[in-house]
Amino acid sequence: MNLLSSLNISAGALSVNEKAISVVSHNVSNMNTDGYHKQRVNLQARNISGQIGNNPDNQVRANGGVKIANVMRYNDDYLNNYYREQLSEKNKLEQQLGNLGELADIFNDLEGTGIDAALSDFYEALNNLQQYPANSTARTNFIEKARSLTTLMNNKSVQLDKLTGEALGDGSSEESLKNSVIYSNIRELNNSLEELAAVNKDLQTTQTGTLTANNLLDRRDLILHDIAQFVDINIKEYPNGSCEVSTGGQPLVKGAKVVGHLDIETAKKYCDDHGIVYPDNWTGELAVLSIVDGDGQTIVENANSIVTGGALGGLIHSATDYDDGITNAGTVQASLNKLAQALADTFNTLNTRDGAYCIDPNNTNHLKATDADNLIFVNNNGAGTDVTAANIRLSDNLMTDKGIWNISCAYFDDPSHYDIDAVGNALNAVAMLETRGEKQASLDGMSIEDYYSSMIGHIASAGDSVKSLYETQCDVVDSIENQLDSAYGVDLNEELVDLVKYQTAYAAAAQVFNVVNSCLDTLMTLGR
Repeated sequence: MNLLSSLNISAGALSVNEKAISVVSHNVSNMNTDGYHKQRVNLQARNISGQIGNNPDNQVRANGGVKIANVMRYNDDYLNNYYREQLSEKNKLEQQLGNLGELADIFNDLEGTGIDAALSDFYEALNNLQQYPANSTARTNFIEKARSLTTLMNNKSVQLDKLTGEALGDGSSEESLKNSVIYSNIRELNNSLEELAAVNKDLQTTQTGTLTANNLLDRRDLILHDIAQFVDINIKEYPNGSCEVSTGGQPLVKGAKVVGHLDIETAKKYCDDHGIVYPDNWTGELAVLSIVDGDGQTIVENANSIVTGGALGGLIHSATDYDDGITNAGTVQASLNKLAQALADTFNTLNTRDGAYCIDPNNTNHLKATDADNLIFVNNNGAGTDVTAANIRLSDNLMTDKGIWNISCAYFDDPSHYDIDAVGNALNAVAMLETRGEKQASLDGMSIEDYYSSMIGHIASAGDSVKSLYETQCDVVDSIENQLDSAYGVDLNEELVDLVKYQTAYAAAAQVFNVVNSCLDTLMTLGR
């Protein structure tokens, strides 16, 4: 019986070491597999139950050889969670940096072709006009420079709309939303949530501590990393390895079920559904996130405020002016709109004020008083209010054949004693030119040109700041990835040591098996 027991022990040792070599082989074959955690076989002495007392024979019979206690998966939950937090922040900054980079490209005009150059040309034309107020060429030049300025502002506004449209849609069109980056990201996120639920289901039905479960855990962690790239997540792990995932306190996955996935709609549809006038009474983003359950029932109507991290957090807040000091397409558009309105207010006021006179289009040797219709800058409806960078244009009064004479160059302090023949009077044109250095309350105490320069400076400064943060964040993520690789990446030197160890043990067990088998043969021969 002792020889048979020894035979079983050595046979078991052969099996155990064979399986251990298999684990080493599995490690080596996956050394370049993304997200793979190295595994290690933990061995344990097999004990045959029964009373031993002080009997050495019983002690020997109690020894059952070796067995595999478990297959350990190298892991560091704290480091994994920290990695996901930093990865989420990195992707948020990446979206912000991309947005600011495109903003910089929009306003990085070639020398002499941008709004700053157009403003300079506009004032230079105004300077020429104040020197030659009755000259048709000077007047035509001024109107052309003014029109070039408005055209550039229109173009920049269109480019800003295109930038925000690519990120979030245009705010009203379903087609535009479905072609946006955020829509694509949400689809990827929801797919990852479904994958996680499927892996959780497999984990619930698979014994932990096995190769199968360990490989599922690798897949689970990889999916969690993918989800963290889109949103901030909190994770609760269950004993069987499955997990619960939530964002902003709202569960998304519980075990094998997706309990909340993200949806998105245009701002207009959201406003229509909630009795809000779009866009006049809407101050939110161009797209509205929501969280819905598996039956399509809304759990969170407007989830924009709780989605603050990851790529979605960087995207959803990239097009709205929150007046919080953060520079994005929304703040730049608001600044450009403020500049357009200030331009209209400044020159419309001077061109139509009491005491301002233009040249009579029907008799260019005489002056005539201006009226409220003698506006220079208007919106698409011809009004001097609600002027934006998108709709600013020159008044129709200036665009007719005789429109050049509607610029009020002359000014008299006492309108009741003006000289009708003083077509060379340029005091109003001088006042217009003086606005070049005039600080305006509506422009935060800056002149028109200084305000635009400040806006460009903010874009550059914000770009540099976010770039620095992003580069630092990349270094943090890279450092954690190195730590993770060190913690659970496959080390060929370690695997070689284990391979030799298990190979030696296998050879020794085989030798024992042969010796025992030989002994049994001898006994069988003696028994004949």
